[in-house]
Amino acid sequence: ADGAPMESPFILMVDRGECTFVTKVRNAQHFGAAAVLIADDKCQCDRDNCKPSFPGQMCESVEPMMADDGSGLDIGIPSFLLFKEDADGIKNTLISDQVVRVEMSFSVPNPDDRVEYDFWTRPGDRNSVSFLTEFKEIAVA
Repeated sequence: ADGAPMESPFILMVDRGECTFVTKVRNAQHFGAAAVLIADDKCQCDRDNCKPSFPGQMCESVEPMMADDGSGLDIGIPSFLLFKEDADGIKNTLISDQVVRVEMSFSVPNPDDRVEYDFWTRPGDRNSVSFLTEFKEIAVA
């Protein structure tokens, strides 16, 4: 963005890289965005229809994980990470001076009267181990 205010509500699209996902989303929120699309800059190795950004660019064998770096408590807007080939299509449409309309939705499974959670942790994270140990008895009840 060139610093000029945009008409709200708007969804801001930013490129992956240079700083954390949390920093990108926080900056977009401060700029007035209602949501953020983060455009991946690397192809996934298992996706055949992706074109590298430059000759010789290596693909990623594992999808990047958007996660809170521990400083995201002040963020109140949703964000999505787009595969490079999907982001490239949106960028090409914008470059041709056409309007892009995006709908963001979340699907929350509700097969019965239980609440289901997915916890994403990493090995060796003491906070996660402590939380899971303390939460186990409540979760199983």
